[in-house]
Formats: sequence, C-alpha cells, structure tokens
Amino acid sequence: MIDKNEIVKLKRLIFILLTLLSYQAYSQTIEYNYFCGTEKSVIRWTESKKDNHIYLKTVQGNEIHSYGMTLSYKTLSWEYSNLAENTDIKVVLENGIYKMTGVFKSKTFSKTYTSKGYPWYQNIGFNLGYSMKEKSNFKFECIRPDNLKLYEMQADAKEIINNNGTQEQRINIHLTGMLAKFFGSDYYIDCSTRRFVKYKGVHGPPGTPETIITIK
Repeated sequence: MIDKNEIVKLKRLIFILLTLLSYQAYSQTIEYNYFCGTEKSVIRWTESKKDNHIYLKTVQGNEIHSYGMTLSYKTLSWEYSNLAENTDIKVVLENGIYKMTGVFKSKTFSKTYTSKGYPWYQNIGFNLGYSMKEKSNFKFECIRPDNLKLYEMQADAKEIINNNGTQEQRINIHLTGMLAKFFGSDYYIDCSTRRFVKYKGVHGPPGTPETIITIK
C-alpha cells in the first residue's frame, strides 16, 4: 500500500510546481528603443502577475521604476530610484491619499496629495492600452518623476493607422483645463494585443528634441 503521508507530500509538491508554473506563465519581458536627439538607450519592461495583482519593473540606465497594480491596471504603488541623482522614492495610494516618502535629489522627501477620484495610471504606456479599450476618452492622475507633482490628465482616442499590417491606435495624452496647451504627447497601442508600441512627445521648452520610444 502507498503511505498516506507520501500521498500528502506528493500533492503538496504538485501544488507548488503548478503555482510556480502559473507564475512563470504570467511573467514576460519586453524591450523598447529610446531616442531623444543624440541620446539612445534601451528600456526593459518586466511584467508579472501574483496574488491577484500586476507588477511591472522598468529599467533604463540608472532609472528603475517598480509598479504595483490591480488586475484592472490601476496603480496602487510606485517606487522610483535613480542612483545618479541620489533619488529613491516610494509612493502608495491609500484611501484616496497619495503618500510619498524617501530621498529626492539628495534631499529627504515627504509629501501627501489628495486624489480627485480619478484612477492612478503611473506608467501611462502600460496602463493605457487596457484602460482605453472601447472608450473615446477618460481622465486619470499621474505623478511626474522629475518634480513629484500630481497632475490630472486626459486620454483622447484618435485615428487607427495600419503599420505594416498591424492596426495601431493613436492616443493623445494631455493635461486638463488651462494647462492643456502646455503638454501633449502621443501613445500608439496595438489594437489586437492592447500593448504599447510607440511614443512621441517633447519633454521641454521649444527647441527640445522630440522623444521617440518604439517596441523592439
């Protein structure tokens, strides 16, 4: 006869293996090319799903961003570090309050913001494709990494283009209200996979080179 204890151990082992396989099935890495003037680099995105949450880690040179999200792609937490700028910040959203702590450009930083009730989409490219499906526009909140200020933003669905056989939708992102004219950029989403594939925008005053990000 087979020992009952051995059966229990075998069942536990099978459960652990299935859990690990399930985790691996929901982990993937995507790379993007970054261009701005003469500057070129690669951005690496690693996405995983665990405990009914989505996690995303992006690495570009010294910049590392880690995001925790719900299964509906709403941001719950964000960690940002940049060794070159001596920055290490953590932000969590709890009960409608953004709580920021850490070090920002060599200075101790602590601040809170009150949400207006819009969803928090910190990595716009990642969040946008899934959130924009079957919508023409919507508002959301986002924190700028260079000044750690919270902004209300709007996404507007634009035309669908054919890029070598792939249907891609252009989505314009801009600030709201009187600030709308001061910032605007375009994200391109693969209509079939809802994956972010391209970005175009200018980060600075007139004369600043356009930033372009494309999937590899």
